[in-house]
Amino acid sequence: MRTMKDQMQKWIKANNMAYRSERNRKERKRNKERLTEREINELMGTYRPIYRRGKGGAFRQR
Repeated sequence: MRTMKDQMQKWIKANNMAYRSERNRKERKRNKERLTEREINELMGTYRPIYRRGKGGAFRQR
């Protein structure tokens, strides 16, 4: 019984498809975004106001 890889190679040859092996693929370099500590805290919501339910069910800022 053939493996999936062998079957795919046979099918590609039979259908004249372009094939790039996994070894020849170029890996894309991702731009690493540098965030400051303040920006990371902002994304996590550290500087947002905090609300709690007070007496009577009203929301109040802490």
